[in-house]
Amino acid sequence: MNTLLYAHLTDNNPMLRDHVRLGAETSPAYDTSRALSEISGVPSSFAVLDAFLPWRGWPVAAMTEIMTDTVGCGELSLLLPAMARLTQEKRPIVCIGAPHALFSPALAQVGIDPTYVTQINSSSTLKHNKENLWSAEQALKTGLPGIVVLWSPIHGHFPPETLRRLHLAALGSETILIHFRGASSMSQPSPAWLRFGYAADDAHIRLQVLKCRGRLLTRPLITLDRASVQARLYGHFQATNTLNNAITNGLTAVHSAPSATTANLTEVHQNHEVSYKDRKVLPHTKQLAAPSIQSTSH
Repeated sequence: MNTLLYAHLTDNNPMLRDHVRLGAETSPAYDTSRALSEISGVPSSFAVLDAFLPWRGWPVAAMTEIMTDTVGCGELSLLLPAMARLTQEKRPIVCIGAPHALFSPALAQVGIDPTYVTQINSSSTLKHNKENLWSAEQALKTGLPGIVVLWSPIHGHFPPETLRRLHLAALGSETILIHFRGASSMSQPSPAWLRFGYAADDAHIRLQVLKCRGRLLTRPLITLDRASVQARLYGHFQATNTLNNAITNGLTAVHSAPSATTANLTEVHQNHEVSYKDRKVLPHTKQLAAPSIQSTSH
């Protein structure tokens, strides 16, 4: 590409500086993985995941897709350490279309300052999908949030141009974009730099790496210990199980019994299911309703 033309393009549109390469950069000697490693990332705080990702964390100025049909199986826990880090840096967090309203005290317990969290259309339905997409795009264009987390309907279908607009909005920002989609989206093309299929049982979280820009998929499956990812929750399960044993069998039996295993943690989980549906969201987090959109190109 002509140097003068390149300079003209990047002067008029700074977003292109990182995405339009000069002829010298497209030569065989150009190291794409090195260029990607220079792009910053926010650490996830999970060593196995950070070691795999070329950004050493969640990529900034790019879209990441996490695809699962199960809601409330620990998927948001993957983001909590990064969200806590961003609020410590006084960066806003925008959550759009969450299945349930986020619970302020629970956020505070993991180090997230709820005053920096804004919720839009929580507990939304399919009819809010266009509004949620529009809200995410506008939030990205401001460049202010540290992270935008968008939930889309499990069975929702997006035209390629819709995903491309979201991704372009992320490219021109200093924001992490996390897009939760249904498992059926795994077979659909996407411009996202990072794509995970998400599955979890009582013991493990499994991330099937479908796409990772700048990384060969030599290790397409990443397994995390769910008890480590959700340490506080599993600690609560173990404490509850110990208390139940003390009530049922007496303190002597509790002291002589082995520590709780995954099996009885599962039983406690089934008997003490955590739900945020009926909890009142405290005024520490802002809740906004997206404006009605009469016409949209999404």
